[in-house]
Amino acid sequence: MFTRNKSFASLVWVFAVGAVAGAAAALLYAPMTGQKMQKRVADVTDKVIDKVDDIKSAVLKVANG
Repeated sequence: MFTRNKSFASLVWVFAVGAVAGAAAALLYAPMTGQKMQKRVADVTDKVIDKVDDIKSAVLKVANG
């Protein structure tokens, strides 16, 4: 009835959101104790924060010349 032309970028975005939602659901239903899960999430969060800080530093270094 209706035809829509979807761009490749929007399809990639939808796939990425679905992948993140699936990963979150998998973590919530994983057979792991609460303390182990908390430690794992904290470790991953720390790694992501470190990477973001590294990228931020590199971008600021390039931007400031």
